[in-house]
Amino acid sequence: MRERRATITDVARQAQVSRATASRVLGGYGYASDAVREKVHRAASQLGYTPSQTARAMRTGRSKLIGFVCTDITDGLFAGALGGICAVAESYGYQVLVFNSMDRLDLEIAGVDALVSQGAEGIIVSPVLVSQSGHLLKLADALPLVCLDRQVEKLPSVVSDDVYAASLAAEKIALKGHARIGFVTSVQVEEPISLTTGGDGLQVQGERRPSVQRARGFVSGLAKAGLAPTEEDFCLVDHRRGDGLDRVTQWFSRNEDVTAVVAGDSYQARIVYEALRNLGVRIPDDISLIVFSDADWPEMVSPALDRISLRARGMGSEAARSLLALLSSGSTSDLVTLDVDYHEGNSLRNLT
Repeated sequence: MRERRATITDVARQAQVSRATASRVLGGYGYASDAVREKVHRAASQLGYTPSQTARAMRTGRSKLIGFVCTDITDGLFAGALGGICAVAESYGYQVLVFNSMDRLDLEIAGVDALVSQGAEGIIVSPVLVSQSGHLLKLADALPLVCLDRQVEKLPSVVSDDVYAASLAAEKIALKGHARIGFVTSVQVEEPISLTTGGDGLQVQGERRPSVQRARGFVSGLAKAGLAPTEEDFCLVDHRRGDGLDRVTQWFSRNEDVTAVVAGDSYQARIVYEALRNLGVRIPDDISLIVFSDADWPEMVSPALDRISLRARGMGSEAARSLLALLSSGSTSDLVTLDVDYHEGNSLRNLT
């Protein structure tokens, strides 16, 4: 038989104070002497008392809950961002409810609705589709909301400098004397990367999502180095299909003259590394590699991989601060763009 949960009345009886006094101490409001506070907290600890969020919300009109809806909590970016969100939220007395949308718009909508029904005072969202954010725009009229990792027009957004990051990767490889450089990235079929070649060379078009921004940065970085990328230099993979390894392996087989690759996100970082290993291609002797990843594994393999980190924890912290600013003052920055970090490994071969 499950034990009865301790109540505020039990704590008051144990501490030999009134229920109102125990409520003030544990609720963090009103006056109580240090001696009384110590007695109440000691009694609560002895009884294993935990406050009811529902009761607190009914009493104060504040749930002290914020929500986080992300596309894939197993991704190093969102796991790191969650750490930053929780740290900032806890310092302001908030708790965080998390919903994983699994990169599906219907689950994102369901997750947002669930968080609202749970009494979340504000929500941080990594939108599945930036072009289909009407439900978020509507919600933002009634509830503080901040977007993370994807910029949505008319909503406060916290993103990394994806264009600069990919440009940096391309330039670093080009400076090593590589002339044929590939770019492998995940794409969302509903918001694809469009590659067209015209008089001004290769052009990248699409929504303002990370994959598109990084593709633009990659082309820009090669152009600065005097290189002209082609559409065949890109391997675009829908990571939700489950055939990414086969598609990347086939791309490498068709492009054996590629001497360096940028893996443009954490999914493709793992797939590219596995594909090269399966093909018996040596890093960096046969091919040079830079990966986008906020996980630690690229530094733990041999040779350690050159890696671009998006400062995931910092992104989460900044998103939480923006949300709390909305909660306290009703305003925050429209767009916060964070720098990235370059972690040098041993995966670039010098051809000069």
